[in-house]
Amino acid sequence: MKNRKPRSAFPGLSLELSGRMPIIEFTGNRRVLIEGSTGVLRYESEVVSINTRSMTVTFNGRGLTLKSISPTAVIIDGIITDTRFES
Repeated sequence: MKNRKPRSAFPGLSLELSGRMPIIEFTGNRRVLIEGSTGVLRYESEVVSINTRSMTVTFNGRGLTLKSISPTAVIIDGIITDTRFES
């Protein structure tokens, strides 16, 4: 039996989590992709908190929306003004 690598929740993106760290990719201050998420802790138009295996990542801004969500990844759209990482 072959060893299968985990697949990305979004086609075209590789899921290479080094240890338990999430992969976070910003597109300017208007979109962010978080791969390695384990759930949404808080969702409001000005605050979104995402849980990962190793930390909680909180995004502050205006007009924040969950554009896409899967069991292992989240895409947030809006104007992102601040990002916090909490262990």
